[in-house]
Amino acid sequence: MTQLQWWFRAMRPATLVLSIAPTAVGFAWAWRHAQQLDWFSAVLTLMCAVSLQIIANGVNELGDYRRGADTPERFGPVRAIAVGAIAPRAMQRAVVVLSAMVLTLGLVLVARVGWWLLVVGVSALVLAWLYTSGSRPLAYIGLGEVVALVFFGPVPALGAYAIAHSTVAIEPLLSGIAFGALAAAVLGINNLRDINVDRAAGKYTLAVQFGRHRATRLVQLLLLLPLAIVAVMSIQYVTVSVAIVVMPILWSIARQLQHAHGRQYNGLLVRTALATGMFAVLLIAGIIASKTWSDTVVEIP
Repeated sequence: MTQLQWWFRAMRPATLVLSIAPTAVGFAWAWRHAQQLDWFSAVLTLMCAVSLQIIANGVNELGDYRRGADTPERFGPVRAIAVGAIAPRAMQRAVVVLSAMVLTLGLVLVARVGWWLLVVGVSALVLAWLYTSGSRPLAYIGLGEVVALVFFGPVPALGAYAIAHSTVAIEPLLSGIAFGALAAAVLGINNLRDINVDRAAGKYTLAVQFGRHRATRLVQLLLLLPLAIVAVMSIQYVTVSVAIVVMPILWSIARQLQHAHGRQYNGLLVRTALATGMFAVLLIAGIIASKTWSDTVVEIP
């Protein structure tokens, strides 16, 4: 591959839906409740969300390389730093530059929205760096799934809603938890795949701490949680129930996890990311349709 292709691969584009989805759904709920949207702020927010994930991916690759977790024994995709395609110093410079860009875009949003956004943005940026760097990286002490659940779920969904609507609501919170669960499931599948290599490298993920059987059960729960959340939201917004169409896919992934091994986890990772994107599109469609539905429902006295 060319150098540009290696850099593109290091961004892990197939997983970027994990940051796009909850942010977009947060804005969808804001539009549903306010019937208007500041598209400039929405685009800036999406750019920041995606950039933060790319920063976390870069720091993750750099940290795992330095700590010996990216070895030839891994069943996952080849990492650019591990094979010498990208120099560690170059990756570090790239994430520093991208961090500066996120701060700049974030300050523009802060000027438009309010100081509270600075606190949220800086916290997300710090956590992106601490994920696999520092003396006690979060991913190495079993907090990876927790960080994914919160910062790829409620934080971007509620943040997007608050940026657009200047308040918070239960709908983006519930939606955020659903997407956070899917993001944590993606990370959980990744950690199940790498359990032996991580154990040898001293990376004590939940899979290493819980063991393969219990960690698999946890991921299965995370995969099915979004469907329960959609069922609850459908009580008030019947049209969002269209997102349940994704249930057979998530159910199939959950079942296959029980017998997966080695590179089979890679296919399940891709399918989970695709299911997350499909879930987001259907949920947003249901949110938009719920307005039309509520306008056309005729109450019978």
